[in-house]
Amino acid sequence: MIFSYWQKIARYCAGFVLLTFTFSTFASGQINCDLRKLELTQMQKTKLRLIRMQYKRNQDTNLQHTANNKHKSEQLTQILMKPKFDETEAKRYVLNYYMPRIQQDIDELKVQYEFLQVLNQQQRQNWINNCLR
Repeated sequence: MIFSYWQKIARYCAGFVLLTFTFSTFASGQINCDLRKLELTQMQKTKLRLIRMQYKRNQDTNLQHTANNKHKSEQLTQILMKPKFDETEAKRYVLNYYMPRIQQDIDELKVQYEFLQVLNQQQRQNWINNCLR
């Protein structure tokens, strides 16, 4: 029973790994990025699941940081309603607004890097040739 539960979680995570690494290539019209074509070993699949789980935890944290839209709206209103434009406060607002998004992009690049480190040289070259043009 417990083993079946973990199998479902593993399949779920593997699906997310596949989606994470192939979404950007699908969007650009390159749809030949199926992880199954890499013929991953069981150890590689396990490592990718762990990478995906860590990425998911980081994404949840990043989403919590960007969820405070009401506070941001109030800050923006305060900046715009002042009699004189305060550039320093505007810069602070913009940095606070974009920093979580920048961190999300950095996290995604880190996941892609970690993904490539799991692959052997031939798999890595195949992935790069087919998916990162």
